[in-house]
Amino acid sequence: MAIFLYDIFWSHYCEKARFCLDFKRLSYTIVRVNPFTRRQVIDLGERGDVPVLKDGDRVVPGTDAIAAHLEAAYPDPPMLPHDAQARAAVLELTKRCDERLGPDARRVAYQVALENPAMLLGTILWNRAPYRWLNRPMLRLVEPRLRRKFKIYPDNVRESRERLKTILPELQSRCARTGYLVGDSLTLADIAAVSLLDPLELVPEFVRDPAYARLFAWKRALARGYGRRQRTPWISGDPPPGYPQRQSKPA
Repeated sequence: MAIFLYDIFWSHYCEKARFCLDFKRLSYTIVRVNPFTRRQVIDLGERGDVPVLKDGDRVVPGTDAIAAHLEAAYPDPPMLPHDAQARAAVLELTKRCDERLGPDARRVAYQVALENPAMLLGTILWNRAPYRWLNRPMLRLVEPRLRRKFKIYPDNVRESRERLKTILPELQSRCARTGYLVGDSLTLADIAAVSLLDPLELVPEFVRDPAYARLFAWKRALARGYGRRQRTPWISGDPPPGYPQRQSKPA
């Protein structure tokens, strides 16, 4: 059966779905979703959120459901350990990455990008003529919608930063043990963390902080090892006002 992934290329949740599919060594076709109309997904009978997987006649929305479907339908190679305790640990950590790390990383990254609109070129803004002249009105139109959709408001951003300062040290401590978050081989927890950490490469407050250097080095090394596309880390140049300068680059 043909497999289709409905995808917006810069979405870190879509990257998690792509990582799962590639880890399973499955052949699939990416359907590029218009980020403004979401028509391709709506036509499937879904709300418009991405990613959505279409596997034969079955439509599976959301990365948690996609991962569960792939693990059940295509069990080899496994993303979950056979040991019950380790399996529970992977699922619990993956859930926290999905429900906290992903939204919080997205929120603070969008805040930085909206303060530095050049970072949005090639995604929601055009980087080539003749459309670049539309970027200013486009940003005025899109920014309020992004802020409403992802709750990018001062109190929410502040709370996200504080939660990230809790989960990032935990992930760093876990990956330092064996090179993986749970056990001694890649699991769904690693796939989730590596994918959902990616927006923080744009956030000087975290990517330039030496306290998290080992975590970002782990994330990049694991991503490279599995051929994942990554955002370019913002570890040089002036950060936004009030953000700390990194003293040295991560290993």
